[in-house]
Amino acid sequence: MYKTLVNYRKRRGTEEERRILTLLRDRGFAVIRSPASGSKRKDPVPDIVAMKDGVILLIEVKSRRNGKQVYVKRDQAEGILEFAHKSGGELFLAVKRPRELRFLKFSELRRTDGGNFVATEDAIRAGLDLDALVRYVESKFSKPLDSFL
Repeated sequence: MYKTLVNYRKRRGTEEERRILTLLRDRGFAVIRSPASGSKRKDPVPDIVAMKDGVILLIEVKSRRNGKQVYVKRDQAEGILEFAHKSGGELFLAVKRPRELRFLKFSELRRTDGGNFVATEDAIRAGLDLDALVRYVESKFSKPLDSFL
């Protein structure tokens, strides 16, 4: 039964990663998914890398049916933070809950005493929806009108 539950969770997480990938691609991003991201890799990588007009988004995806907080284990967090530093990308945590998808800047997560990272329910609610994330990225490469003068 445990193996069945693990396989179900892994499949559900994979489906959510693919859904987010498709949503971003439909909004003009070049997107790749790292299928081994959740494994016991020596060098953790984020689940999704999305690029648009020189802006790099790195997205770690967590899916929850219930629960108020979402945790990222210290080892995984440190690995993807290092990846973000090396790539120059901006790291986000995507939290999928029933009827809700939010994106949080990883820098806004709270670090626990044990070194893990946590997104509280308030932080998740305050996170960006997909349209706000796209506007955020577009604001990074848009130029004010007076720059064309």
